[in-house]
Amino acid sequence: MDQQQKARLETGADKLIGYVRVSTRDQGQNGHSLDGQRNRLHEAAASAGFDIVDIVSEVESGAKERNGLAAVQARVIAGEAQGIIFPKIDRLGRSMIHLLKIVEWAVQNRVDLLSADEGWQVRDGKKIDKMLPFRLAMAEVELERIRERTRDGLKAAKAKGVQLGRPAENTGALEKRATALRRKGWTWQAIADKFNHEGHRTTRGAEYRTTTIQRMIDRIDPAANPEGGYRGNLAAAV
Repeated sequence: MDQQQKARLETGADKLIGYVRVSTRDQGQNGHSLDGQRNRLHEAAASAGFDIVDIVSEVESGAKERNGLAAVQARVIAGEAQGIIFPKIDRLGRSMIHLLKIVEWAVQNRVDLLSADEGWQVRDGKKIDKMLPFRLAMAEVELERIRERTRDGLKAAKAKGVQLGRPAENTGALEKRATALRRKGWTWQAIADKFNHEGHRTTRGAEYRTTTIQRMIDRIDPAANPEGGYRGNLAAAV
C-alpha cells in the first residue's frame, strides 16, 4: 500500500477528481443543482489547498449502478489524483451499503475522500469524520440482515431440491485439452494465452483467464492442479 500510494502521489499529489450527481433526469436536463454542486467543490478544494483536475457529473436514480463513480475511482488508482471530492457524503453512495463499500475501498487503497459540506471523510487511509463510523455501522447491520435473508433463502431452495449456482461453462474438448496440457507442465497463464491466440472464446464471449482455466481443469482432474503448480519446461501443444 505504501508503494502504491507513493506511485499515485508522483502524479496525483494535491489533486482531486470531483463527483456530482442529481437524482432524476429532469434535474439534469434543466441544469438544476449541478452548477451549484460544482461551485461548492471548487470552493472546498481551494480551501483545502487542492486543485480539481476534473468533475464528473451523473444524472441517475439512486437505485442504478453508477458507472461515472466507478470511472472516477479507477482514475484515482491510475494516479490522476490522490482523492475524490463530492458535495455530501450521503450523496456519494447510492445506498448506505454502497457507501460502506466505497469507504472501505478508500481506506484500503489510501484514497482521500473530501466532502464539500462535511470536510474530510477519509484521509491517508484513516476515517476522519466522527459521525462516519456510526453511518457505516448502520450499513453493516443492514448488510448482515441481507446476508441472513439470503442464507435462509438458499437453505430453503436447497431443501426443495433446487439446483443452486451457475451452470458449468467452457466444457467439452477445450476442457480436456487444458487438462492434458496442465499434466504436461503448462501453467494456467500459458494455456489461457494459447487458447486466446488460437481465437477461442468462453461461452460468454470473453477471453480465457487463469481462473477460468483452473476451474475447467478442476472439473476433469483436480490432481492436475497441484499446490504450487508444476515445474519444468512447456511441452508441445496437444
